[in-house]
Amino acid sequence: MSLSKILERLCRENERFFTDLMHEVKEMEKLKSIVFLLRLPFLTVTLGSVFLGTAFAWWKTQQFSFILFLLTLTGACFLHISCNVINDYFDFKSGNDASNQSALVPFSGGSRILVEGKVSPKQALVISGTFALLGSSLGLFLNFASPGPIILLIGAAALFFIYNYNGFPLKLVNKGLGEMAIFLSWGPLMVFGAYFVQAQKISSFWPVLASIPAGILTTLVLLINEFADKEADFQTGRRTWVILFGYEKSLNLYLALAFCCYVVVGGGVLWGNWPVGSLLVFLTLPLPIRAFRAGRNNLENWKNFLPAVQSTVLMNFSFLVILSLSFVV
Repeated sequence: MSLSKILERLCRENERFFTDLMHEVKEMEKLKSIVFLLRLPFLTVTLGSVFLGTAFAWWKTQQFSFILFLLTLTGACFLHISCNVINDYFDFKSGNDASNQSALVPFSGGSRILVEGKVSPKQALVISGTFALLGSSLGLFLNFASPGPIILLIGAAALFFIYNYNGFPLKLVNKGLGEMAIFLSWGPLMVFGAYFVQAQKISSFWPVLASIPAGILTTLVLLINEFADKEADFQTGRRTWVILFGYEKSLNLYLALAFCCYVVVGGGVLWGNWPVGSLLVFLTLPLPIRAFRAGRNNLENWKNFLPAVQSTVLMNFSFLVILSLSFVV
């Protein structure tokens, strides 16, 4: 073989190698974009709600199935991921994320994956639908393993809120009902659902009362993120609490709702015979106060407002973990 042919062959091999390499790089970038679209860090709020419902069931009934717990947690996380992705899809279609250019800090402005064209809207729909299907399948199994249609009804309500929170036909966030949808989804629905899967019965109203802090705390994560998104939300027809009440009143509402979580736990210990260890949640009380002060001092300075968001996320997780542990230790 002549030297020219050898060189020509080497060039073809190198070209094929670099073509394959670039294809692999693009596939990896696509995969990273999809993972980012899922917004997995926000699953901490789901972990907290499922842990709380499961722990409360153990405290009330001394019943615990690890398999049922794992299936409940996985199904809830799948539905949460579906919610994250479809929310980005509807924000893209409405122009909300595209118009939000002034408040792009880690927890606001959406994932930006659709806006930047890294994942197509059609692909986002498929991803959301796939996770909704997976979560629903696990829900159907859990309903089959539980008495009555309770889990089926909870799952149906969850799907209703997933696709009507920011989507058609109801678009609850445009009617000032978005926060209530989040409260119900991560509070009574998720916590009581996790409780019922383990306990297999409804013995009192206390499991529903125990779900209130989880619902409020998740709502506060949403509420504190609405501050930076206010202008973009207003332009696209949303009616969040921050838009309806303004910055100052929304901050006051934030603090009042946070305090309600501690009142519920105090009431549970006094009248519901909850473990005295539940009062350890008061160790987290500085977090909402810190968030309130950081928010009040940095309105419209969104990079400096970020500690308010971080404190709220930390409060959500630490409060629910401490409360859950108090029921099992």
